[in-house]
Amino acid sequence: MHSFDYLEIVKDARIVGKYCGQRTGLSILLTAGQILVKFHTDGSQERRGFLMYINIDPNGKCFS
Repeated sequence: MHSFDYLEIVKDARIVGKYCGQRTGLSILLTAGQILVKFHTDGSQERRGFLMYINIDPNGKCFS
């Protein structure tokens, strides 16, 4: 499914999703706990890359 580079989002040791290619404009709501964003690359090409926005509300909810 992800043959080149992708971002993987992990919350409390559980994979929430993997994002690559044309999957843009997605919103994910994650609440309390540890959140890890991992970047995976196969190193074969250099291209534009990824853009991510993260917002944390006063109640501790994280929106990306």
